[in-house]
Amino acid sequence: MNSTYRISDPASDLVAQDPLHVNHRILIVDDNTTIHEDFRKILSPTDFGEADLNMIESAVFGDTQTSRAMPEFELAFAAQGDGAVRLAEMGLQQGRPFALALVDVRMPPGMDGISTIKSLWKIQPDLQVAICTAYADYTWDDIVDHLGISHRLVILKKPFDPIEVIQIANALTCKWAYERESALRQLGMQTRLWDNAKRMEDTYARLRQEHEDRMRLEEDMRKMQKMDALGGLAAGIAHDFNNVLTVIQGHLSMNLMNGDQPPGIAESMGEVLLAARRAADLTKQLLNFTSRDYKAPRPTSLAEELQSEVELLKRTLGNHITLDIKIDEDLPEVMADAGSLGQIVVNLAVNARDAMPKGGQLSITTRRVTVTDLQDARELHPDARPGEFVVVTISDSGCGIPSEVIGQIFDPFYTTKEPGKGTGMGLAMVRGLTRHMGGWVAVSSVVGVGTDFHLYLPVVGESSMLETPLAATKDFDGLLHDVSPCTLLIVDDDTSVCHVMNYVLENQGHTVYQAKDAHEAWQLWRAHRHTINLVITDINLPGDASGFDLGRAILGDDATLPIIFTSGYCPDILGQTTNLQLGINYLPKPFDVLDLLNAVGHALTKGLPKMLTSPQKSSAKVQVPQASSQTTVQ
Repeated sequence: MNSTYRISDPASDLVAQDPLHVNHRILIVDDNTTIHEDFRKILSPTDFGEADLNMIESAVFGDTQTSRAMPEFELAFAAQGDGAVRLAEMGLQQGRPFALALVDVRMPPGMDGISTIKSLWKIQPDLQVAICTAYADYTWDDIVDHLGISHRLVILKKPFDPIEVIQIANALTCKWAYERESALRQLGMQTRLWDNAKRMEDTYARLRQEHEDRMRLEEDMRKMQKMDALGGLAAGIAHDFNNVLTVIQGHLSMNLMNGDQPPGIAESMGEVLLAARRAADLTKQLLNFTSRDYKAPRPTSLAEELQSEVELLKRTLGNHITLDIKIDEDLPEVMADAGSLGQIVVNLAVNARDAMPKGGQLSITTRRVTVTDLQDARELHPDARPGEFVVVTISDSGCGIPSEVIGQIFDPFYTTKEPGKGTGMGLAMVRGLTRHMGGWVAVSSVVGVGTDFHLYLPVVGESSMLETPLAATKDFDGLLHDVSPCTLLIVDDDTSVCHVMNYVLENQGHTVYQAKDAHEAWQLWRAHRHTINLVITDINLPGDASGFDLGRAILGDDATLPIIFTSGYCPDILGQTTNLQLGINYLPKPFDVLDLLNAVGHALTKGLPKMLTSPQKSSAKVQVPQASSQTTVQ
């Protein structure tokens, strides 16, 4: 069955629903009642019993008399102009306006016809008017001077012919209806145009929002790519630097442990060792900046952590800046790292101090907020998501940040400070740390008034814990294990690192095999598997197999063998943190001699947690030659 879908037309709807699409109401204004009766007889003959006369005539003569085709006009009469105005007003109030007014010119003692017409048009501009005149008082030019030339005005010259009256009445009432229909159609078209314009505006607004969102996403992607490239560069530098520091710390530690250095040399070597450890801390900070070595967030009391930073903040700000902290007592715990949180607060405090060289106030306040849905999150911040959050607001009364640069303040190396007074890393660190804790940071600023930084931190339960952090289970202030000489396999592509580990372990009486990659290590393992008691391997090895791949292959051959992993990278870069325990089966470079010996001693005396038993998808492969088959560990 065919069906037709009709689109609603506001203009047609208005016309079809108009109760006045036919209007035969006529207002007759004349001070002579005889004229009233004349018009009634001409325009409404049924009022005089003409229909009855037609019936009698038809009965007498036997002819069917057809009625004349003339509308049934509804007449109203007024003897004076003011009465006519009242009738017109009443008709409008009742929703029954007049279509036509037949107005006499001379109507003493009140308003004349010209004044009456002016008054009628003031209250009903669309009223059609016929002036009944013999030009005794007003000429045509006089009428035009008073009323102007109007398409709603005609002259009915006295004495008038009945047919002429009927034609004028019929034509002008129809004209009133056509004008009304035209006006309604125009209104309907305007309504439709307004609706279309509104839809176009809404569509444009949506397209503009989508464009802005897409541009923001593209900009965020560019920043992420830049940060990822910078992070990869930093991680590579840190890896190589940590290898160098491992060699330095290893040799220094061994020489200090011997205890036979000339006077003053031991102290000097101790200072060098401390400097090497500080350099190691710098590499950790570099990895922190690139979001590659953060501590996992855990439930944290925000009030306690902020209060613990008060003294440091006071020293940082100086006496010329007032510190005002207002913390809600009933705040829930948030997912955060205490050290990272302190670093964020101090960084923002330093920025605030620099923005208030003549003094001012730094305020820290807290509040709890709920982001109900994705739409609210989208309107709040590009990094926002639904959930429960605690907002830490850090406000200063400084110089403010210009609107043209506020979008760049979190970019690495961007700074508005003078050369030597800022690196442009502080706010980039703030954003990276906050994101790692599952939150985001927003900023608002008014030049000359101050700046507000808002840190959104997820309430406990709103953010899942990240991978298990590497837990420190031992200190390395002394040698913790006494082990008998064993055979060890060391795998590292850095010859100097292999050399220092070989030097340390052989001095403890161990036999050491060395390999520079997983394939060479596998060959040594296959040749000496019955004598090797422990494998120490770097995670990041050259070639197509990593230390993890080598470990899985060896554990597939001997599930009881302990393996210690080392790396100058963070293990999460290589996709493996589960069951890595700091100082037990994982040694981050650089490590001291005692770190190495204690890890080796623990592995040989107590064993290690089993790991890497399930093959993981990887493009790296270690080929395991066997007599009857070939096993590939991926």
